Amino acid sequence: MQLQRHEKNHTTLSLYLKSSAILFLLFLSILVVACSSNNSGSQVNLGTPVATITISLGQVIGSPTPPLKDYYCGGWATNTTPQYNPTSVVSVYGKFTHNVGGNPQGVAGATATATILWPDNTTDSMTVTTTSDGLAVFPIAIKPSALYKEVLVQITFTTAQGITCTIPQAAYFVAILISPTATNTAVPSPTNTVTPSVTPSPGGTGTPSVTPTKTPHP
Repeated sequence: MQLQRHEKNHTTLSLYLKSSAILFLLFLSILVVACSSNNSGSQVNLGTPVATITISLGQVIGSPTPPLKDYYCGGWATNTTPQYNPTSVVSVYGKFTHNVGGNPQGVAGATATATILWPDNTTDSMTVTTTSDGLAVFPIAIKPSALYKEVLVQITFTTAQGITCTIPQAAYFVAILISPTATNTAVPSPTNTVTPSVTPSPGGTGTPSVTPTKTPHP
């Protein structure tokens, strides 16, 4: 009986040891897995994150093209450096167009007003009507204050329907004075004249001899 009881106790102890060993191994496995997860998370946090690329089709990168305006206008001087004299006139042109289906067409019969800004702070105004191709011509008499100074001409167009367009940059010109070119006048060179001198022959008879003498003019 004692022998059987001793063997039973030994068997129970062995079973407990084996179970404890299995539980310990299981605990170690869980601990290793947990540590591995923490380490991998630390590496991801410390390292550079992986870049991801997303491609979206059908999208345009950049600024969109602005639409065309309905009306355009501009102005310019036919000669930006005209010669000044009391009767000088410089022509300043203006152009007024309407965008029709992407094609520019001249606006006829529009009112074009030019405001001339002179260097002496005075202003003049001229009003004309555009031609069939939208052209306006302003003949401007040049004032003395424009000599070697910039004159600005601002132009505004107005249609019969009240649509206006002002040129984005004023036309300009600078009057200059051209000195006359000096001409050479030919002066005749002095010429020598011959004055004959009479020398009587010895003895008072015979024909006197004539000896020409050159007398230079001053």
